[in-house]
Amino acid sequence: MNGKKKTKLTTVKNYLKLGRSFGTTNSWGAIFIGVLTSSVMATYLDAFKILVIAFFAHAYIGAINEYWHIDEDKKHPQYKYKPLVRGDISKRNALIYIYFCLTMTILLSTVLYLNFSPVLLILAAAFGTLYTIKGKYIAWAYDLTPSIGAGLLIVYGATTIGEITSITIVAALCAFFISMYSEWVDGMKDVDTDKKFKVPTTAVRWGYTHSKHLTLKDPNFVYFLFIVISLDVVYSMPFFFNLLSPTYFYIFLFLGVPIQGYLIYKIYGKQNKESLRKHPILFIGTTMFLAFVLVIDKITIWGVLGIMIFALGWVYVFSLFGIQFSKDKILHPKKI
Repeated sequence: MNGKKKTKLTTVKNYLKLGRSFGTTNSWGAIFIGVLTSSVMATYLDAFKILVIAFFAHAYIGAINEYWHIDEDKKHPQYKYKPLVRGDISKRNALIYIYFCLTMTILLSTVLYLNFSPVLLILAAAFGTLYTIKGKYIAWAYDLTPSIGAGLLIVYGATTIGEITSITIVAALCAFFISMYSEWVDGMKDVDTDKKFKVPTTAVRWGYTHSKHLTLKDPNFVYFLFIVISLDVVYSMPFFFNLLSPTYFYIFLFLGVPIQGYLIYKIYGKQNKESLRKHPILFIGTTMFLAFVLVIDKITIWGVLGIMIFALGWVYVFSLFGIQFSKDKILHPKKI
């Protein structure tokens, strides 16, 4: 009996890995920021409903990514722990899970919010699908397709309970540029592998190698600066247009800007795969925090901190049970 329970638990864990469900709060966070920027005040029930929708939406994108790139992953020993690579889940069952998650995403978003908002979620999922199937192999589509999808998640969230506001647009632009950074740093980190498979990331197109120093003469570093400056311009907009209280701008100015300055300093010079893997931990954490600070007037600083703790806690709890892909010892504790 215990053996059967253990087998079932292992199967569940494999499907959670397949859908990268440990990262659900990334999708939930984007959608829920949108909800909080809406013209209508959100409730705790909305937070839960969005979490359920985000779980299946995130699993759909995660699973289709694993399914589509299975042949590539099999060629890399570092991916031997993935369920599809190990053969713990068959390609047929993976495809069934993909369709199940897509169906549940559309069904739940339609039933829980009886308006046109599910159309925006489907559109966001379409950009995610395009990125997985074609976007990775088309110059700039690699960067733009997931970033447009991220922005659409914000807009979707706002339309679930009310109307789009000026802060919704600001948050959507933030999500867009945060995603652009994420794709940039992933491309920098995996440049050797991407060259082998002819994935046209900016790093590949602009001739980056880990032996090169990132300086103002390197277009990869200049591109990173462009993303940071663009984010800062967007973050400043609510203050200059009197959309939020000064508290928001003070947090951005005295917390966000110094950290971003430090991260610019850290990325300057020679990098390796490990340093490029750790850089997003602080960068994305800071920018996500600032994105939630956009709604500080509605939920106060304690609400912002509570959301961040929940988002990070979700990843940590999943990692306690070994449900993650990254082997980074800083992010993930030992499996039990």
